[in-house]
Amino acid sequence: MNTKLNRAVRCTAAVLAVIAVGAGATACNSSSGESSSKAGAHSAAKDSSSGKQGTGDAKVAKAKKTAEKGSRTDAINSTSASATTSKRCHTGELDFSWGGPHGGRPDMDAQNQQSASIRLTNSGDRTCTLRGFPGVRLISESGETWDLRRAAITPSTITLKPGDDTAMVDMTILPVPRDLKDTKPFLPSKVLITPPNETTHVTLKWPYGGAVLDQTGATRPGTFINPIGVG
Repeated sequence: MNTKLNRAVRCTAAVLAVIAVGAGATACNSSSGESSSKAGAHSAAKDSSSGKQGTGDAKVAKAKKTAEKGSRTDAINSTSASATTSKRCHTGELDFSWGGPHGGRPDMDAQNQQSASIRLTNSGDRTCTLRGFPGVRLISESGETWDLRRAAITPSTITLKPGDDTAMVDMTILPVPRDLKDTKPFLPSKVLITPPNETTHVTLKWPYGGAVLDQTGATRPGTFINPIGVG
């Protein structure tokens, strides 16, 4: 009787051991599966993050494409690589001087749009071209800056032989009296000019005095930059 009982106890212990081992194995598998699931979720989160980043990149690209339609304030223009590297006029090849066609200058006492122009002269020893919008930044007497927006005008190519001075940077400006109530005047002191597709600029002193209506945050300001033209 005792022998049978001892044998039954040993068998029961063995079975319990097997069950325990099996339970442990199941627990391990469950832990491994949970870990794998978390890794998958982490991977999915990365994929989701990548997807958001891709959407963001698309939005940035769309914004850049929209900006190229006339609202940019820098000197970058959508021209061919050959035009921007081999033929274009570089900043160091140009002289800059104030004065529109026939020596015209803006009437800063007027309260309607005027034109302020800068003549570009090819001071280099090669023929070069200008096409597009320059970057123009106004600096006020108090140090405020205003990057002018572009007009919705299609540019044309201007060819300058050595010594030619027929290219013009033309700004349309909206003068206002300095003391006009209910307006904020911008008092120009200097102008930074960057030729189309260049990265270096020249600084000119504003020679006309007066003030223009401060519309630095306006979508369609009365003061803006036109493409390089012939004067």
